[in-house]
Amino acid sequence: MAENQQAVEHPDEQATRARLLRWFAEVPALIAVVRGPTHVYEFANRAFLDAARLENVVGACFGQRRARFVEQDVVDLLDGVYASGEPSRVPETHSRHTAEDGSVIDEYYDAILQPTRDASGAVDGILIQAVNVTEQVLARRRLEEQREELREAQALLGSVIANAPIVLWSVDARGIFTLSLGRELGSLGLAPGQVVGADVFELYRSVPTIAANVRRALAGEELTAIEDVGDLAFESRYRPLRDSSGAVTGVLGVSTNITERRRAEREHAKLQAQLLQVQKVESLGVLAGGIAHDFNNLLTSILGCASVAELLLPPSSPALPAVKDVMAAARRAADLTRQLLAYSGKGRFEVRPIDLSEHVREITHLLEATLSKKVQLRLELAADLPAVEADVAQIQQLVMNLVVNGAEAIGDSQGTVLVTTGVQDVDATYAAEVVGSTRLAPGRYVFVEVHDTGCGMDDATKAKIFDPFFTTKFTGRGLGLAAALGIVRGHKGALKIYSTPGRGTTFKVLFPASTLRAQRDSAPAAETVRGSGTVLVIDDEKGVRSTVRMILTPLGFDVLEASDGRQGVSVFAANADAIAVVLLDMTMPELSGEEVFRELRRIRPSVPVILSSGYNEVEATRRFTAKGLAGFLQKPYSAVDLTRKLSAAIEAKKQS
Repeated sequence: MAENQQAVEHPDEQATRARLLRWFAEVPALIAVVRGPTHVYEFANRAFLDAARLENVVGACFGQRRARFVEQDVVDLLDGVYASGEPSRVPETHSRHTAEDGSVIDEYYDAILQPTRDASGAVDGILIQAVNVTEQVLARRRLEEQREELREAQALLGSVIANAPIVLWSVDARGIFTLSLGRELGSLGLAPGQVVGADVFELYRSVPTIAANVRRALAGEELTAIEDVGDLAFESRYRPLRDSSGAVTGVLGVSTNITERRRAEREHAKLQAQLLQVQKVESLGVLAGGIAHDFNNLLTSILGCASVAELLLPPSSPALPAVKDVMAAARRAADLTRQLLAYSGKGRFEVRPIDLSEHVREITHLLEATLSKKVQLRLELAADLPAVEADVAQIQQLVMNLVVNGAEAIGDSQGTVLVTTGVQDVDATYAAEVVGSTRLAPGRYVFVEVHDTGCGMDDATKAKIFDPFFTTKFTGRGLGLAAALGIVRGHKGALKIYSTPGRGTTFKVLFPASTLRAQRDSAPAAETVRGSGTVLVIDDEKGVRSTVRMILTPLGFDVLEASDGRQGVSVFAANADAIAVVLLDMTMPELSGEEVFRELRRIRPSVPVILSSGYNEVEATRRFTAKGLAGFLQKPYSAVDLTRKLSAAIEAKKQS
């Protein structure tokens, strides 16, 4: 009876099996059934066949018609499942094939090999199920690549933050640190993360600007601020952190150490101020030199006319004292022009090796007469000093200006002005601290130092003391120290100032030591010299030409005049053989003194030429070196000065 039942049920099982196979044929999963130990295809659905690039495979062995999406040898796996009766999973089987357009296609499949059994439970086949997981595999790999890129970016960012001169930090809404990174934590004595959990308001209670800026950022404001933390300066950028609703949840900050930048900016500002000061001094020097030049032309007329009047008037004339007063006033005015020339740095007249101590001692009586009875003058002058190459009158003017300035600083109080001289070896550090026209070179220097016990100066006053017309005295002209600086600059020296309010001031002036031996002064003759011959005066100032004519005509000279350089050349060309000497101004319109000199020597090479200028001899004659000038005459000059120069030039010509 049981056998009959089995025979009846068998068709039903086959029908069920057929329905399942039809259903499997339509599902998107890849499904195939193989039977027996040789794995003969019994079934393969359309999805399997398409993926395998196969047509009908029923009846063929799997090993002969292996699916192309299977990269490895699945036959061994099928044998193992068939023998063991245990299912096996083949994850992410790789398939690579070439499309019709020649492109290479990579696909990935997850496969499960499930054993099938007959009625007795014996394995009679294997169900192959596979799913295309290409998108998932590629998506996962892209995600892994992105994660790796993110890890690299995080590592790079961490390295940048760790080595950049910044502090990256954040606080929450209560002001508690949640982040603290950056190299500059070390400059604050902190390690990365050390302050996490600390209260920013407590930690930086001594820096109220930080607390105030954090509160502003917590209130929603973005800001940038400069903050000083001890000796360090930081530029901090504050940015509020917000949640999805826009509420502020904390502050992110980046603080950059700008200590060196600020120091550099201050140094730059200091250098700019020094440059402006130098430019101002040089501009005023040019102005002062121009004023002195023009003023000396006027003084030449005044002093020349007065000296002629002095020569013509008899000793009993009641007008003679007035003439002498005019001459004295003109000489005092000439002293003022020398101060202007000194300020311009062009006041070196007769430069020669001198003993600094000797010439300071020579003006002691004049200094004592100048000072108040309440001011004691003390001298501590070193003996056997190396010589300095300088103009005696200017050095004495310099010392007088500094002494008078010191006495005025003492005022009506009892005090002392001390003048000392000596030798000093200057190194590079000391040279960088002095005031002068150029940076002082290290080496040996002779100094004169003037110290007073007066009121002293603050930094603001020290910054202005060398400005022309700046003075803190009610009756001061403001030219003394300006002229002193000009004299120092003209001698390639330098000044160093020590001063504290209420504790007096010291001016130390340094001059380069010379290897030459100091020269002694000789007294010149003072008589007026008579002469003869024709003198050509080339000067653009009519007053100067008239004065020269007035001086020379009574003394036996003939005078020709020219008002500019071009006219001077023409007059000389017309009278070249008759002219005994030429008095040539240096600065003129049309042609300069140098150009006129060159033309005169071209016409008559042996003609004596005396150069005359309101500038000093060194400045005026530097372009005429080795060109045969017969002499130099500094304006303003008297009748005696003029005739002596002319006669000396004419006599030298006769003897040559």
